[in-house]
Amino acid sequence: MGKSIADGRRIPKDLAVEEPSVFEMADCCKQLGLEAHPEGKHYPRDWLPKGRLRVALKGADGKPVNPAVPDRRTLLLKLAEMVPKCPGRVNGRPKALANKPAPDAGASSSAAAASSKPAPSKKGKKGKK
Repeated sequence: MGKSIADGRRIPKDLAVEEPSVFEMADCCKQLGLEAHPEGKHYPRDWLPKGRLRVALKGADGKPVNPAVPDRRTLLLKLAEMVPKCPGRVNGRPKALANKPAPDAGASSSAAAASSKPAPSKKGKKGKK
């Protein structure tokens, strides 16, 4: 949930769900009447979370399958509403994280910066002169 729009975030942080699974999203797509197929793929930029969801938004005639979901952006916003209500979640969080405290919204950015790795220095790098 720490990504920005430039890093690949697709929906606003206030609508985002913590650790959505591909299978939860596929179930929500089926509830919307859309054909969804989970795949065991990953994206090169973000390789750790496994899974990709292929959703057929338009039929063979080019018209939306569900008129309430005409494009991908609308689908993502609908999924953000539906995923927290999935049966595998407790209070909108995955069962594995349900007992852990929620991340502190009031934490200062300096505390977050102190816990992350420092940027590598450019001194001592080999390269063309």
